[in-house]
Amino acid sequence: MRKKLILFGLLTVGIFWGYPFYLSWAIAFALSKYCGGGENGIPGKVRSVIISWREYQFHLHHWLLASLVAAISAVNGFSPVSPGLFYGFLSGLVFQGIYCYTDWHRIIISKKVLPDILEAEQMSLAAETAPEALGC
Repeated sequence: MRKKLILFGLLTVGIFWGYPFYLSWAIAFALSKYCGGGENGIPGKVRSVIISWREYQFHLHHWLLASLVAAISAVNGFSPVSPGLFYGFLSGLVFQGIYCYTDWHRIIISKKVLPDILEAEQMSLAAETAPEALGC
């Protein structure tokens, strides 16, 4: 359901901004796919932003950072290039982060339960055998 809702939103916005939106979206998706980890918990070519504080870790996912940049830019009316290209690129980052990772919603993690979460994710990934449509 989550993936269908995201795809519907992508199509709706893309109709408004046209092919530059889709082009920059595809470039951002491919770039984040190339630079990110292959699966949950596996470091990619670009390291994740993780802030440790007391017994917690705050994972600033790339989809979260891109969403914040998009929201702040939209509120301030800022776009360094045409809005279709700019927001297409940011939405490609957001889409890849949410669509391809099952831990996309984990932002605040207790260091005490982190080993348990990583072990459970590795076991669930090993059980999966069907490839995803977009290579996720």
